[in-house]
Amino acid sequence: MKKLLLIALFLGSAQAYAAGDAGCGLGSMIIQKNSKGLQLLAMTTNSFFFTQPLGITSGTSNCSSRGLVMTDQEVQYFVEVNQEDLSREMAQGHGEKLATLAQMKGCQNSAAMKTFGSFTQASYSKIIPSAETTATELVQNLNRELSQQSDLAQLCHGT
Repeated sequence: MKKLLLIALFLGSAQAYAAGDAGCGLGSMIIQKNSKGLQLLAMTTNSFFFTQPLGITSGTSNCSSRGLVMTDQEVQYFVEVNQEDLSREMAQGHGEKLATLAQMKGCQNSAAMKTFGSFTQASYSKIIPSAETTATELVQNLNRELSQQSDLAQLCHGT
């Protein structure tokens, strides 16, 4: 049993190292702190209880129903890393980083992405009210504004 656990931990650590966070599944719901050790434990929990594949298939346990893992935390990371570019592209209504954000929010075709870009441009002052807006505030503001856009919600499943 110890050998099996060590092998699982070794394989899990390789997967966690390659993938970053544990993603979705029971482990991500129980363990939310983002440290290497805890994320490894979350990934091991997912593997042991087989909750990640089931969650991806069924759209439960913080997994999207399309089989893609797009949690708010992943969107948060993306915005943190790309905030300066995103801010500029939101003001313009188009750009590579903005298109990626649109896809992360469920906009999969060009019409939906264009609508998302127009929306962020029109709502720019509400999404980014000042130069000191943090990535967390940007995501919260974006989600709040998106929740009021029924036409965009139809185009972008999952927004």
